[in-house]
Amino acid sequence: MSEDELFSNKASNVYEIYSKILESLKEIGPFEIEFKKTSIHLLNKSSFGGVHPKKKWLDFNLVTNHQIEHEKITKIDQVSKNRFHNNFRFHSVDELTKEFLILLKESYQLMS
Repeated sequence: MSEDELFSNKASNVYEIYSKILESLKEIGPFEIEFKKTSIHLLNKSSFGGVHPKKKWLDFNLVTNHQIEHEKITKIDQVSKNRFHNNFRFHSVDELTKEFLILLKESYQLMS
């Protein structure tokens, strides 16, 4: 699957949100992008983020060592003793707050 295929038939805001997250990550450090069948994994040695494009929004799964309390979180899965998948749902780039970007950086550093 390619980036174009994953974002085809999606509202333009979905790709805008994804692009803004990538821009923010470039300021944090190097990372790899791995395209899956229905998602994109962001890696820094190990996966720290999962991008799930939907028709009108973007679900972003942030891997952390603790549960996050945030208004944008729709679901939290504890996958092991010290690993949590925190699912954020974004409808616009304006929702990518400074608080989220700090959490993104923490997750990136956790997986290095």
